[in-house]
Amino acid sequence: WFAGGSVGYVSGDSLFGSEGASLLGLDDWDEPIYTLHVGVERTCPGDNCSHAFFLEVGYTEQDESVSFSLGDEGTIDGNFKTEIIPITLNYKYECSLSDSLNWYAGAGAGIALFDIDVNSTDGQTSESNSDDDAVFYAHIFVGLVYNISESFELLAGARYIFMDDVDVAGETTDAPLDGAAQYELGARYNF
Repeated sequence: WFAGGSVGYVSGDSLFGSEGASLLGLDDWDEPIYTLHVGVERTCPGDNCSHAFFLEVGYTEQDESVSFSLGDEGTIDGNFKTEIIPITLNYKYECSLSDSLNWYAGAGAGIALFDIDVNSTDGQTSESNSDDDAVFYAHIFVGLVYNISESFELLAGARYIFMDDVDVAGETTDAPLDGAAQYELGARYNF
């Protein structure tokens, strides 16, 4: 058995696509992402490779503020807070490069819990809206593992993410992490 986690950086698109994002003044999704995982690893008989199956939960969020000028009528200030929690079952194949250094590759699939809160004010009235969705989420990953001891290892890797479109306020929009790249550093403890 093993348990671990990682901290990384995910680079995706804006929730409202490039046209909508520039109109609203929103940035692309360039945010930290945190993951925790637990699983089981089995060594291949007579080989220096292993197979692992693990459950992983991640978390990333984006908090954006925008302001629209209405000319003589004033301004509207808004805040978009978006959270994405991917939950995946994963398979990892790992082989030794040297005594302490291994490479790995794998894939995972599951769901992403998507939540958005929008708050806006025009100086006189305030309005708050929220919406959520659960969509298909998958990734492929590669990386290197450095074994500090038999029980403790460090990892560095990259992922390519697939995420279904999300439904926001009755409108289907591109998922911000579909086609995103994720880079991560992490640690794992083997029991």
